[in-house]
Amino acid sequence: MPDGVLVAPKAKIKRCRTLQFPDSEPDFLVFKRRESRQACHVVELKDGHVFDTKKATAERRAIHSFIASNAPRMPYRVSCHFCCFNQDSRESIVAGFKRKITMEEAMTGREFCELLEIDYDRIVIERQREQPENVRFFLEELVKIGSLRRELETILTRNNGES
Repeated sequence: MPDGVLVAPKAKIKRCRTLQFPDSEPDFLVFKRRESRQACHVVELKDGHVFDTKKATAERRAIHSFIASNAPRMPYRVSCHFCCFNQDSRESIVAGFKRKITMEEAMTGREFCELLEIDYDRIVIERQREQPENVRFFLEELVKIGSLRRELETILTRNNGES
C-alpha cells in the first residue's frame, strides 16, 4: 500500500470474502501507511456514548472477535476503536461503555476525523445544517406508523384545546 489512508466501510467489509465474521463486521476498517509503518484501525462508530452494560460488553466482544479472527492474516498493526462521534472526552466514552473498553480503545469524533485526515469542524457544521431536514424526515417516517399517528393526533388535539 502506498503512503496514505484507505477506508473500507461496512458495506465493502461485508462483501469481502477473505475476512471472517464470527459475530459481526465493524463499521470501518481504516488502513493507514506512513513511512513504511502500516496500521489497520478497526472502528465501531456511534453517535451517542451511553450504553447499558450488556450492550457495551457485546460491542466489545464483537470487535475483538473480528480482530482475533482476522489480524493474524493482515500485514498491519491492528487496533480497535469505539468512536462516539459527538463526544469530546475519552473518559466520558469509557464511562458510557460502563468501563468495558479501555482509554486506548475510546475515540472521539475529532480523533476519528484526524485518523481519516478530514476536517471535523466542517463535518459538524454540515450535520448542523442538515439537522432540520433530518428531523422532518424522522417525523414523516414516524407518522407512517398508524398507532403512533393516532397517538400524536390525540396529543395535538389535546394541546390545541389548551392554547
